[in-house]
Amino acid sequence: MNYTECIEQARGRIGSYCKACWECNGRACKNQMPVGAKGIGDTAIRNYDKWKEIRVQMDTLVENRPCDTTLELFGRTFQYPFFAGPVGAVQLHYGDCLNDISYNDILVSACAASGIAAFTGDGTDSNVMVAATKAIKNAGGLGIPTVKPWNIEVIREKMAMVKDSGAFAVAMDIDAAGLPFLKNLTPPAGSKSVEDLREVKQAAGLPFIVKGIMTVKGAMKAKRSRGRCDRCVKPRRACSGSVSCHCRGARRDRKCSRWLHEDFCRRRHPFRCGCV
Repeated sequence: MNYTECIEQARGRIGSYCKACWECNGRACKNQMPVGAKGIGDTAIRNYDKWKEIRVQMDTLVENRPCDTTLELFGRTFQYPFFAGPVGAVQLHYGDCLNDISYNDILVSACAASGIAAFTGDGTDSNVMVAATKAIKNAGGLGIPTVKPWNIEVIREKMAMVKDSGAFAVAMDIDAAGLPFLKNLTPPAGSKSVEDLREVKQAAGLPFIVKGIMTVKGAMKAKRSRGRCDRCVKPRRACSGSVSCHCRGARRDRKCSRWLHEDFCRRRHPFRCGCV
C-alpha cells in the first residue's frame, strides 16, 4: 500500500473530526476539538509552516557505507529516532473503526516489531490506561504510557499500572493542563508546579518524559523539578513562536539566537540536561 492508497482508505474509516488530508497541516480541522486546535485554530498551521523551514542537510562527501539511524534511549537501542505519538479515547477522536484495546494492540506490537516504540494515551475512561498498559506488557514493556496531569492520587493509581506493565519509561503530557475535564475535577487537576512535577517523578519510579514543553522557561522549570530531567519534549501543536522549537540546541541551528545559546544555557552545549 502506498501513501495515496492509505489516505483514500482512511477517509472512510477515521470518523468525522480528522479529514485524512494529504498534508496534515491543521487547515481543514482548525478551530475544532478533538484533533484540530483551539481558538481561531491557527496554532497547528503556524507550527507546520515553521517546521517546513527546517531541512535535513545532506553531506555527499562521506564514506560509502550504510547510514546508521539507530537511537539509544534509557538503556535501549531503537532502529529509528522517532516514536509513535500517544492517542487516547480513539473512538472519540477517530471514529468507531477501532477502540482503545484494538488500536493499542496493533500500534504497540507493530512499533516494537519495527524497532521503535509507541507512546500510548490516557483519558477520563480508566479503561484507556488499562488497555494501553496491557498492550505494552504483552510487548515486553516496549512502550511508553502517557499519563495526563491528574491529581496526585489518580497519578499514583496510573503509575501502579505503568509499573506492572514493565514499561521502560513513562511520560506526562503537561500541555493537557488546560483541558476542562481535568480542571473541573474534585480536587482539580491540570497545571503542575515544579514541586508537583517533582512529586510525580518520584511516583513514577521510571525514566520520566515531560511532554508539552512550550517555552525555554518551561524547560528550565522541568529541569529544576529533579535537578535534571530525563527528557523534555515539545508538542506538535505548541506555539511556533517559542524558541524551544529548536529543541536540540543552538549549536545545531544557526537560527537560534545568541540569547538562547548563552543566557539560557550558559554552557557550551544547550539543553545539557538531556532534553530532546
